[in-house]
Amino acid sequence: MNIGKLSPAIWMAVLMLIFVSCRDTLDHQDDYPQPPLPNGATAKQVPVSRGGEQGGTVSLVFFDDLPGVAYISAAEFQKMMLPGSKMSVEQKAEGIYLLDNGKATATVDTKNETFSSADFMAFTNLMDLLSPGMANVYYDGAPYLRFDHMQLDPATTTVSFDFKKYGIDLRGNGQDVYMPFATLSDLYSDLYYHVAAFNGERIFIITDNNNSSIADVDPDFVLQIFENKTRTPQQAAYSYGELCFVIDNFYGMPGRAPLENGIQTVGLDAALDAIKDGPMLKRLLKSTDLGEVMLGMSGLQAWMDDGGHTLIGSPILMEFSDNENISAGVKQLMSSAKTAYPAVTELMVDFIDKERDKGDVSTNIESQRMMALPEGDDFYRKKGKTAICLYDQFAPIDITGWTDYYAGRTGLPAVNMQNKGDIVVVVDALRRAVADPEVKNLVIDLTCNSGGSLDAVMAITSLIGNQAMFYSDNTLTHQHQQIFYAMDRNFDGQIDARDAEVNYDLRVALLTSSQAFSCGNLLPSLMKDMGYLIIGERTGGGSCAVQNFCTPDGMQYQISSYRGRLTNKQLQNIDGGVEPNVTIPVGTSETGGPDYSQFYNLDRLTSIIDNWYDSKQP
Repeated sequence: MNIGKLSPAIWMAVLMLIFVSCRDTLDHQDDYPQPPLPNGATAKQVPVSRGGEQGGTVSLVFFDDLPGVAYISAAEFQKMMLPGSKMSVEQKAEGIYLLDNGKATATVDTKNETFSSADFMAFTNLMDLLSPGMANVYYDGAPYLRFDHMQLDPATTTVSFDFKKYGIDLRGNGQDVYMPFATLSDLYSDLYYHVAAFNGERIFIITDNNNSSIADVDPDFVLQIFENKTRTPQQAAYSYGELCFVIDNFYGMPGRAPLENGIQTVGLDAALDAIKDGPMLKRLLKSTDLGEVMLGMSGLQAWMDDGGHTLIGSPILMEFSDNENISAGVKQLMSSAKTAYPAVTELMVDFIDKERDKGDVSTNIESQRMMALPEGDDFYRKKGKTAICLYDQFAPIDITGWTDYYAGRTGLPAVNMQNKGDIVVVVDALRRAVADPEVKNLVIDLTCNSGGSLDAVMAITSLIGNQAMFYSDNTLTHQHQQIFYAMDRNFDGQIDARDAEVNYDLRVALLTSSQAFSCGNLLPSLMKDMGYLIIGERTGGGSCAVQNFCTPDGMQYQISSYRGRLTNKQLQNIDGGVEPNVTIPVGTSETGGPDYSQFYNLDRLTSIIDNWYDSKQP
């Protein structure tokens, strides 16, 4: 899921489409009596899709003085997102409510528009949907891995939100609390992509990575968004306030976005005032015209780009979608806005050109690698005592293949181009290298690795170093996190003492370049901390997990998440990249571009590995 950057080719394709999001609900005739609605409010039963499957209805509330802004009771939202759970709501004083969902509590003050929780991560935890009792951590559901435990420093912190700052109104009726639907969805959003979108007619809840792109799973949901071409002034004001709330509180601050310092210092709204394009972008983002809002988000992308994790400008890029209806709808919706604001279009053209240039560099490296390495399989080559595993992404994980394997229906998932991001590629390389009496060294090549799933990273560090954990910061709670996982290292279906017997007797090194991003940055950081050799060029950084959010209109976007800003063992942010133990200089090709061919000189790699590991011998 997730900590990841797509390969340059896929990145350009994905860059050109929108995501919209969300998961199921229950009819509420069976549960508990619904409290009377607040004065001036009406209810609307809305159908819900849970990952593309119909899942009952839920009651949304609309207030006369906020036309078009969808509200939901906090108890109803809890039940919708985590079926079977309940939230008690108790009014402690006038306008002050205590919310208790059995995992943690939160206090909502509807007079001062505040929300606070002594354990916000537990209060918004939806990971029971995967495994009962699981903490609210990053996990993609790989069957060979499970969450074990977590260490937090400090152990607890209180999180408070001042919604008045964003013009977001919280309401109550003495028995329940009502919050805007999109606000609650954003509060509950997690790294498994659980989040809910409302398009004006129905709700879509993302249930897992496989349905995390609503544009792919349910294009009609996206097309319905386009029907609402205009918004009420109240909708427009709330939508802009919600965007500012999300960016101010949930953006992970990885370290490289042009607007990041301003956001961190004064918040998104004031930060926009301080940049050249800011007043224009703010005007678009506050517009009642949906086409102008989408154009504004696309312009904001250029100022918030952090290497590939943040895709806030995806709405405008839908016009390049493979879905012809979506593409045509976006073009029609945005045509007048693009004509009226050519400067924003220029911003996006410059941004896309830069992404295309990065893709060209990665393509050139791949070509140089194929020319320099000896012939062999797609993912495994060798010369003498050194083998090299070509591993260009950490996803997708073949969840179905692994599930079938553990059910005894099949063998290990296949090593092929469809599974090139699965750990079977590395497992196959480890096993082949150990079985070959000539091979003593294994190089895992990450020079073109654009990222992917943390589960795959944890599996690799476990297989090689018998350690499955990572370090990160939560920039909202200000806690340092060490999150530990347990791994079925021998793939026998059990996580037990026998897993410790797995030992690949090889000298393992990682080969890196500036194109290694996200998980391609995290694995070298962890392996270096564990004492393994890193060779090549400083990695390209990328220090945040990815988190999905939904606008009040139902448009999905993603940002670098506050929940997982990666660090090394010394708790230093690794967005600046990981320095190799041994650097290989990048040459200059005949065309004047970078020449990486010496990175793949296996004789040279053999010498580096032998010299480095020999020097470590007592």
